[in-house]
Amino acid sequence: MITTGSKLLIGSSLAAAVFAVVYGITQEGTLGVIGLAAAAVALAFMGAINMFTNDSNVSAMDTEAHATSASASRTPGRSVWPFTMAFGATMLTLGLVTTTAVFIIGLVAVLAAGAEWMVQAWSERASGDQQYNIEARGRLAAPLELPVLAAVGIAIVVFAVSRVMLGLPTKSATVVAFGVAGALVLAAGVLIGNSLGVSKGTLGAALGVGALALLAGGTVAGVNGEREVHVHETLADLAETGQCGVDELEPDENASQTVASKSSVAAEIILDGEQLTYDLAGFNGGSVFTLPRANPNNVIFRNESDEERRLFIALDPTLEDGPTALCTALVGPGGSQFLTVWFASPSFAVEGGYQFEVPGVDGAELEVVVP
Repeated sequence: MITTGSKLLIGSSLAAAVFAVVYGITQEGTLGVIGLAAAAVALAFMGAINMFTNDSNVSAMDTEAHATSASASRTPGRSVWPFTMAFGATMLTLGLVTTTAVFIIGLVAVLAAGAEWMVQAWSERASGDQQYNIEARGRLAAPLELPVLAAVGIAIVVFAVSRVMLGLPTKSATVVAFGVAGALVLAAGVLIGNSLGVSKGTLGAALGVGALALLAGGTVAGVNGEREVHVHETLADLAETGQCGVDELEPDENASQTVASKSSVAAEIILDGEQLTYDLAGFNGGSVFTLPRANPNNVIFRNESDEERRLFIALDPTLEDGPTALCTALVGPGGSQFLTVWFASPSFAVEGGYQFEVPGVDGAELEVVVP
């Protein structure tokens, strides 16, 4: 007996063959004939398979098949893994055009969902006892999925929160946003804790909405990119570019104007308004003094003039590693600053030698001899 499905496939195959013949006679070219002939062959092959399997119909006389047929099998249980795999595929695609981290998250979600889905499909058909199937799945998957899913979940939350924090326009906005979010989470926890009648479904739905909101915020912030972070200038960077002049710079703001007692101070360099002098153990005054090479030399600069000044020294300009110039912050009248100088080359190897100077004060120079 030919079943209804087989009749449909055989009829479609014959129709495709007739159309191929008609097309080949009435039209020029072979592309259409090839396409229709291929369709006729494919439909005929499917019809043969359908006839062999009897269209999956179970005979009324076959009592054994009534219990083993697909229609007699228990319907598979509900599963979150198809949704998780779809989410992972979405993140995977999004990561191709955004950041590597989003791509990695999607890849992990797809692999984890695929493995869990396969384990669940196997366990549902492990036996005819549903309770045994649940236990079988737990014995196989629980030792792996609990720590792995916890680690992945924590990583996703941390990354999403970091993207949101870096995506907000200002630091103040970040503080306010997360302060409000923390207050809402605390309030929700108090309400849930005091409500004894909250069902697991309601609690799960609330947590799911929060997780989706966090993931959505992290994704949007990640796509928009991080906010522009101002790079704080340092005196070393400014000295390298020759900006250690008389004008106030960013590192000068709130700079300390006093120096605590420190050990191993090589010398005190003093500006009296017009000249630079030094105070060195065993020596006092002069326009030249000696400092060792290849050792840190701690120098204190004292400004005894009536204007704000800074101390500057140019080092070896041929160095590839290390600074080529150093300067202190702007020192007010009566203030002091600490400066550590490291000489990599002797004085004779540097054109013009080494000398401390005060920008803006002509003649305020102090030669340094480095053996």
